[in-house]
Amino acid sequence: MDLKLFFEPVHSAIFDPSLGPISFQNTAYNYKGNELILDGIKIAILGIREGRGSNTGQDISEVPNLVRKQLYPLIMDLKHNGILDLGDLINGPTINDTKDRLKEVCAYLTAMGVLPIILGGFQDMTVSQYLSYERSEKLVTLLNIDAKLDLEESGNAVDSYLGVIFKHDPNYLFNYIHLGYQTYFLKETKLGMLESLGFDAYRIGEFKDRIKETEPLIREADLISFDLSAIQSLYCPDTLVPNVFGFSGEEACQLAWYAGLNDKLSSIGFYNMTCNLEHNTRTPMVVAVMIWYFIDGFFHRKGELNYMSNDYLIYEVTMNDIEEGLRFFKSKLSGKWWIELVNPKVNSGFFRSKMIPCSYTDYQTALSGEIPERWIKAQGK
Repeated sequence: MDLKLFFEPVHSAIFDPSLGPISFQNTAYNYKGNELILDGIKIAILGIREGRGSNTGQDISEVPNLVRKQLYPLIMDLKHNGILDLGDLINGPTINDTKDRLKEVCAYLTAMGVLPIILGGFQDMTVSQYLSYERSEKLVTLLNIDAKLDLEESGNAVDSYLGVIFKHDPNYLFNYIHLGYQTYFLKETKLGMLESLGFDAYRIGEFKDRIKETEPLIREADLISFDLSAIQSLYCPDTLVPNVFGFSGEEACQLAWYAGLNDKLSSIGFYNMTCNLEHNTRTPMVVAVMIWYFIDGFFHRKGELNYMSNDYLIYEVTMNDIEEGLRFFKSKLSGKWWIELVNPKVNSGFFRSKMIPCSYTDYQTALSGEIPERWIKAQGK
């Protein structure tokens, strides 16, 4: 793929010549219209200017550059090399053309071992992010951080995109995890629909003063879609649906760091930011710091995917209702926990892992004689 055909380089006006050598601007590679070589590149930032997924008529084309202005001055660890800012994806004649371009670019980058950070656009772009995995021949888990559940039947793509993903054929969605919903925004029938599909939804109140409990959920994801409206408007006032309640700015950065740490995760999108000069730099700064934390987490990955190595302690728990018992794996490197599924089902020829992330609490639950709910849900898929 010739990526040059798809991207417009970052405009020279965004660059600040006064920034020092360890700023993000001067430690990352920037595509400037020359030949694109991905050798040594681990992360690529993709700006999205497409805004036709919402009927609000808002112009969000400057969102990527607003964030870049806050991101570029941030100090980077010199060991965090291999970051490329591709610039902004060129919009197609129609929104579907833009979505097709994003799908193909993400599929190409992930196949090359490069993790795309999708910056900008409305959240219906998650469809392209998901469809980019179609040729990967494996089941994937999508984690969506969102105060609402976008399963409406309206013609507004940003409010109905999840239905497109859930109904897509072939179906390679192993699990959908909805993180941070707020009950007063959701119809009970929508939650019932998720439950009937075997998907998981977690209310934001479940993580009040317990943000660490989100880590095993985030560790399960292959791709993450982050609706910035899920962050309190005190921190992010410039979003599609500003929300008084939600995650704090600090919690959002913690979620981004956990996402970066996830060895399994191969793409992330930050969506639904809008342009509003009234609030100056508040929202772009929060998003820039979230990206900084995501990248920092990425470069602290431990490579914890070979569960049969000597880097794991294995705990076997005898269970009355499970002949084989349960096997837990604890990483000596990070202290993280996983639980093994028993003869997992094979779906349409797509590969799925036998291991699912869990917590020490799940191990304690098994020791007490109860089967962890996390295992029951995953085993039944």
